[in-house]
Amino acid sequence: MTLHVSKGQEDGFVRLAGGQDHSEGRVEIFHNGSWGTVCDDGWDINEAQAVCRQLRFPGAREAMVSFGDGNIWMDDLGCIGTEVNLLHCTFPGWGIHNCNHNEDVGVKCKKGKAMCNLYHIASLSHQLGELFDSGRDCDLNIAVVVDNNTIETLCAHKVILSLDSNLKTLQYFYTRKIKVTLSSALCILKMAFDWGLVEFQNETLSILRLFLPEDPTFQSLNSIYEYAVLTEDEALQEVCVRFLAWNCEALIRSPAWENLPFDLVKALLSRSDLVVRSENIILNGLERWAAARENSAIPEDLLKLIRFPMIPVVDLFSLSGSQYSASKLQGFQFNALPSTALLNDLKEEQNIYTSRIYTGSPWSFTFDYYIVEAHKNLSYYSHNGQLINNLTSNFQTPVHYSAYFTFRNVSWKARVYVSDEDCSAEHIICPSLPAVSLKTEEENSALPGQMEGSIQYTNRIVIECEGRYVVHVEDFDDVAGKNIKFVPSNAELICPCDSNLFTFKMVIRPHYSRD
Repeated sequence: MTLHVSKGQEDGFVRLAGGQDHSEGRVEIFHNGSWGTVCDDGWDINEAQAVCRQLRFPGAREAMVSFGDGNIWMDDLGCIGTEVNLLHCTFPGWGIHNCNHNEDVGVKCKKGKAMCNLYHIASLSHQLGELFDSGRDCDLNIAVVVDNNTIETLCAHKVILSLDSNLKTLQYFYTRKIKVTLSSALCILKMAFDWGLVEFQNETLSILRLFLPEDPTFQSLNSIYEYAVLTEDEALQEVCVRFLAWNCEALIRSPAWENLPFDLVKALLSRSDLVVRSENIILNGLERWAAARENSAIPEDLLKLIRFPMIPVVDLFSLSGSQYSASKLQGFQFNALPSTALLNDLKEEQNIYTSRIYTGSPWSFTFDYYIVEAHKNLSYYSHNGQLINNLTSNFQTPVHYSAYFTFRNVSWKARVYVSDEDCSAEHIICPSLPAVSLKTEEENSALPGQMEGSIQYTNRIVIECEGRYVVHVEDFDDVAGKNIKFVPSNAELICPCDSNLFTFKMVIRPHYSRD
């Protein structure tokens, strides 16, 4: 049986639609197989708090109206403001209402602010910190002046400041601790570089791991990348580019995309670990990037990094403009000819014929985090009215991207393990959980004789935090074996996922053998 688990929902799941970002929008709730809206009778900040907490935001900023369509599932809600799920509030019943869609409700949720503590040299830190906070025995006042106005006066002690005249971060000097927020991180990193604060510089990656997902506009990350280039910090550059590559589709949709420097765009397009639904997304984004610079055409150095053979034939055909003529021909040849006729090209232009991590249909299968949580908490989940007691699915893909193999398929089996019982059922030992596996169920043996062994797979597992941003990508080593991958700890992820709510995408990546 083939189960498309990624489409499964549970009654009571909520989502926000039509907002400026993931933290705001029209409230929609899932019931009886479809999404519907909530009416504003009885709706205020208490109900909004319940929705935002259910979506794992700190709370609500505002309750509002947002027009929708379809079913109206809820009305006359009664929440007291402490609930963490909309179903914990009272309401007359599903679909019972006296409303029109001009009464649909929406919310703006608080995004929360990540903050980390940097802490060095424990000796006397606590006592000096108390002294700084208390304001006792000051013999030096330091005025903080902004635009010729004194906004704050800090109490200090000459004897303590005289220990190190080069240190300019006052609270850090007293306590060896400082709170760092997204807005201050870049400023502090620049100060650390300018003033030679080695302890801060050594903490750079630790700081940035916390802040990578905190700015959905990507503006701050772009600035941090520029800082990494300025300081010639290659490790920091790689972390920035990798996070942008793994979250490339969100980056392309963001306000920062059109302002990215040429070198950063080139660095991204040179990578095979870009996570996008299709190569079309990248090409369309590149056209928009060039248009923002009032260029009539994409710079040649960037255009040659687009992998036209990976673009479906129908989409290739729809491309217009002389700039694409040679690239379209290359794509058509890839889709029309067998690998034996392309062997020289495959060896000479390996990157162009190497897929990125395409998550669009039919090349991936998704276990959403709420499905995983339902199974973890209840040992089952509901799909199309059926109760299913394991996170397993069979699905099919074409054997290769080329249209030459349109009607030849390969079957796959994907599984997520969230308990020791899941592992025991498959007769495997799981040293940590959760874990995922992917293997072939049925190889297609109907390939022409000369093609046998010519197609190989380098499949990937893409792990998202709460379905919002990618925190880890890893190869599946073996196609036919158990091929189990264990989710790394927070410290090993590119950025932490404190909720431990993971969405798993199994991505199939066929390629021609170049031997």
